[in-house]
Amino acid sequence: MKTNDGNHEIHEPLTIHVVLYGAVARYGGGKHIASIYMDFEAGAVLGNLYEELKLPQNEKGYVFVNSVLCDAPGLNASETLMLQNGDHVGIFSANHMWPYQYRDGIRMSDALREVLQERGAMHHSYSDSPPDQ
Repeated sequence: MKTNDGNHEIHEPLTIHVVLYGAVARYGGGKHIASIYMDFEAGAVLGNLYEELKLPQNEKGYVFVNSVLCDAPGLNASETLMLQNGDHVGIFSANHMWPYQYRDGIRMSDALREVLQERGAMHHSYSDSPPDQ
C-alpha cells in the first residue's frame, strides 16, 4: 500500500488463523486440536508458517488454505504459496487418512495439481522419491 505522498510503501502485517489437527496440535499448544493466530510480514509464504511452528515436514499431512487442498503427506507442494491476510490454514498430522471417496473433485491449488500430474493418482501419502515406473 502506498502512503499519501506516494513515495513510501507500507507493508501491512498478515494475521493467519491456523488450526492443527491430531498429533501436530502440539506445535500450537494443543493435545488433539489447536487453534492459533499467527502474525507474519507481507510476502510470507506457507513455508514460513511451517518454520515458525517448527513443524517437521514428515509430520505434516494434508494442508488446506481457505478450504482449498494445497498439500498431501510427503509432497511439500505448498511451501511457496503466498499467504494473504485473514487466511485460514488447516494442517492435519501425517497419520490422519482422508477418506478416498472425498478426494475426487476436491478444490486444490495449482501447485498441488501440477505435482499430482507428475506423480499420478492421489494417494494417502507420498515419499520424497517418485514411484517406480
